[in-house]
Amino acid sequence: MHHVSVRVLFIVLLAASAAFGFERSAHACAVPAPVETIDPPGYYDDATGYARAVKPMRDFVARLNSSAAKGDWSCALDLLESWAKADALMGHISGYQGYYERSWAGTDFAMVILRMPREFRETNQARFNAVDPWLERIAIATRDSEAINHLHNNLVYWAGLDLIAIGSATGNASLVDSGLLRVREGIRDIGPDGALAREVKRGNRALHYHTFALIPLVFAAELVRQRNIDLYRENDRAIDRLANLVIESVEDPASFAKITPVKQDLFPWTFQDELCWFEPYYARVRDRRLAALIAPRRPFSEWRLGGNVTAAWGVPLPDR
Repeated sequence: MHHVSVRVLFIVLLAASAAFGFERSAHACAVPAPVETIDPPGYYDDATGYARAVKPMRDFVARLNSSAAKGDWSCALDLLESWAKADALMGHISGYQGYYERSWAGTDFAMVILRMPREFRETNQARFNAVDPWLERIAIATRDSEAINHLHNNLVYWAGLDLIAIGSATGNASLVDSGLLRVREGIRDIGPDGALAREVKRGNRALHYHTFALIPLVFAAELVRQRNIDLYRENDRAIDRLANLVIESVEDPASFAKITPVKQDLFPWTFQDELCWFEPYYARVRDRRLAALIAPRRPFSEWRLGGNVTAAWGVPLPDR
């Protein structure tokens, strides 16, 4: 009788534990309410209002990227599917900053998907049938955004990466082709000295924007390699020239004076996470200068690129 009681108690506790575990898993992937539209004031126009307006979307992105970092692909898909079904971020944009934000968010969503194991994506294809058209709507809106297209600067290159990443994630070759037009514009913009004339005009932020412009060019080059396209070779290896300019400037910021005499102001993240392109670029070229610059900065995290770039793109560094 005693053994029966113990057995019954064990079964009850097991059931309670299972129920508690279900409760925890049911809340483990709480999905933030979808953001209907992203329409903040310009970053330089109203920094406080900007931060307040983008927070709900950035919180979602942070949760998505955290799921990717943990390899919790089920949660990542729950998040994306929920926002896809709500057609999130696709509401009317009255200003200009929202077009940039939506483009960056779409890039992040696609980069997370591209990290997912193939088997997971194949097993859940029915659910991706809801996500993929939403991502394509984001990409098409970016492609057709005159608020971006007329700029012919780093934001166009970022739009190119958005189109390439989403086209790669959804298998839409026409989006990749549209993205290549924009990325190749950036590669053609790189001068013999590695500088970008439009970004030099940013005055005391010129070095920052050279770094920021390089990110989409490098990641786009990596994504299209699977299509046997070598963007690194184009315009007489222009990406390498821009990369070398930035690397020299990280080693010695004063060296950027050869591009502009204007004293440069950097954001705290300019020489930290916005150097995330170091990871795939080092994996490609194995420049020993990069190894020394990467080591103290790891891990690199960029919210527009799926979060932990080091985990997704990094390779072991040589012993120092």
